[in-house]
Amino acid sequence: MNTLFTWSNPQVKKLLGWRTGSEEEKWAEKAVESLVKKLKKKKSGPGTIEDLEMALANPTSLSKCVTIPKSLDGRLQVSHKKGLPHVIYCKVWRWPDLQSHQELRSIPECAFPYEMKADHICINPYHYQKIENPHKPFFQSATTIGGQAASPYSDACASGSKYIPGQSSPPLPMQIPSPMGSSYSTASPFSSASSYQSPCSILSEDESPDRMVVSESPAAYPMIELPPAPTHLPVYWTTINYYELNTRIGEAFKIANRSVVVDGFTDPTNSDSRICLGQITNVNRNSTCENTRKAIGRGLKLDYTPESDLHVTNQSGNSLFVQSILVNIKLNKSHGTVMRIPTGHSLCIFEHQIFFQLLQQARQRSQAALYDMQRMAFIRISFVKGWGPDYPTRQDITCTPCWIEIQLHQALAWIDQSLRIETPPEKNCNSDTI
Repeated sequence: MNTLFTWSNPQVKKLLGWRTGSEEEKWAEKAVESLVKKLKKKKSGPGTIEDLEMALANPTSLSKCVTIPKSLDGRLQVSHKKGLPHVIYCKVWRWPDLQSHQELRSIPECAFPYEMKADHICINPYHYQKIENPHKPFFQSATTIGGQAASPYSDACASGSKYIPGQSSPPLPMQIPSPMGSSYSTASPFSSASSYQSPCSILSEDESPDRMVVSESPAAYPMIELPPAPTHLPVYWTTINYYELNTRIGEAFKIANRSVVVDGFTDPTNSDSRICLGQITNVNRNSTCENTRKAIGRGLKLDYTPESDLHVTNQSGNSLFVQSILVNIKLNKSHGTVMRIPTGHSLCIFEHQIFFQLLQQARQRSQAALYDMQRMAFIRISFVKGWGPDYPTRQDITCTPCWIEIQLHQALAWIDQSLRIETPPEKNCNSDTI
């Protein structure tokens, strides 16, 4: 008989309503039954059945720890299988293909993570993040910087080096031809000149972690002289615009704070350090945009270093999709390539040294080449949904439900300074020219 008619406990039935996957239905039922019994008998430790229901019903909100007592060997017996409790319940409610605890990492808000080895273990599945490929890391995790524990809201450049916000990243000696050319020969974005020379990899636009592009780090090239910084620095380092499909929604956000969070919550007091997209209204919003907005959650964090490098950290429970021409040049990819940043990882999406090199080369070519550099000062990030050739219904970012455009004022100031000192083109445009 189908197990649908054999559930005697209404709480078990309700919790199973949030189960993911269609395999091992009987095993999942027994796992939930065992958990309900443990939570009812528990005399100490935080979390109740109601707290668990709240976490499952509101996955985008921060929820409480839900703990069970740790057994002697730390594992839990369910039917014929024995496993770690947090792995079992993450498998039931979030990732049915989960294989081991090595694929999981706790969020810093969790007070009783498995790694703590305490008397109680938190089994709230939304207090853990899944590591896309634990055996081949390609982004530096935002949870550890330089081997030491850190908040996922601190940043690490995807170069594999020990980046700490506010400190300069290692120099990236490389030789980059004109940005208008057809091919580029650069180092991997995940290696510095001398301290890190191992192979690195990056996920393609597709959601599947199996599709990887791997590149080796070539030999370093001599640095070239950098042009001077503009005399007058912009008051705001960026303007951030929020879009739903092809329409800009809400006001333009001018940011002076070097660290800003863009999330999906509803605080109406948007400040210089936080932009809440959840409270921005749109009378023409469709259901796809509405559902995507709810999935933004903790969103992303931008860190702009004193050296004018920009790092983005994915704090949400879903992937971010980024289009940065500067990063694509560094990767030896087409300008339109879209990269996916998994949950809990960071990527350096603008590096001033590479930009300076390209700017100097553009100055040597023409004023038109300088104007073309403006495109590198605009970076686009889509929440949850990717776009590009792999997405038949989303060829362009204007087809994605929720996205932002980051305009870098400092880069535009550098371009402006170069344009003002360059000789205008010989052929001026007028009413008789094309």
